Amino acid sequence: METPKTQLLAHAMKAYTWRLKTLASNIANMDTPGYRRMEVSFEKLLQEAQHSVESPRSITDVQPKISFQDQPPILENELLELADTQMRTQLVTRALREHFTLLRTGITGRSNG
Repeated sequence: METPKTQLLAHAMKAYTWRLKTLASNIANMDTPGYRRMEVSFEKLLQEAQHSVESPRSITDVQPKISFQDQPPILENELLELADTQMRTQLVTRALREHFTLLRTGITGRSNG
């Protein structure tokens, strides 16, 4: 059974997986003439959905989006975003682990194993 929390965490994990792939592509193609930087939007879309008055929608409906930027990638910026994305991925992984640990505890009545 999917809960709103697991849906949101699944979308976040999808966003961070896509972001890691686009960052790898941006770094690999830095010297490719005409290459345009790719970017994955997710957090900003979540904030917009959360604060939207005109078209209220659930934050669990927010999906990550890939877009192309007009500028080429800059190595320092890509590496900073890579480190940030790795930390976010670890946080989402930890939150999912804790969620499923609580679920298992609720089912089995035991907090370990």
